[in-house]
Amino acid sequence: MQDQPWLLLVYTVPSNPSRKRAYVWRELKRLGAIYLRDGVAVLPARPELEEALAVIAERIDEYEGEADVLTVPAFAPRRQRDLFDRLRAERAAEYREIHHACVGFLRDVLSDVSADEFGFPDVDKLESELHRLQRWFEQVRRRDYLGADGAQTVAEIMAKCETAFERFVTTAVERGEAPSRDEPEDVYHYLAGPANEASNDLPL
Repeated sequence: MQDQPWLLLVYTVPSNPSRKRAYVWRELKRLGAIYLRDGVAVLPARPELEEALAVIAERIDEYEGEADVLTVPAFAPRRQRDLFDRLRAERAAEYREIHHACVGFLRDVLSDVSADEFGFPDVDKLESELHRLQRWFEQVRRRDYLGADGAQTVAEIMAKCETAFERFVTTAVERGEAPSRDEPEDVYHYLAGPANEASNDLPL
């Protein structure tokens, strides 16, 4: 990894309208780029990322700005380590956010299934949220170029969310059977398996 080559997007964009700068920032964030300084973003050198940066550079030209996509064979070792650490840290932080959101999803399912009345509107709401979590996880995995901590833990809790939702749908179909008040309160045990299966790799 010490010889990792990099792609740099060096650009300037007119300050107004602000949507132009927002577009560039949003697209670079989607790719998982990090900034060395204002107007200088960096990504690991990969063909698909070079193509993506070229598209952004073309848009910047359309915005009457200036943009260059450069390939840097490698930075100095200390700088390389810093870039690796920053990329991994940003993805790990995103994995933690997804993990927190998944815990919230499981608690929402538990709350709804324990309600006196629930039905298919609740199913639609939870299905929409589950799909959002799945898309979010996939987006972060696509920009996790260096294998940041947390991906496996999120995959495990995502599986619990999917299992919980499937059980919720089954319960909604069988609405005539009220949920038992004697069920364990722990959200993992109640919906997706024993509590001791939940990972503590990420802080809640």
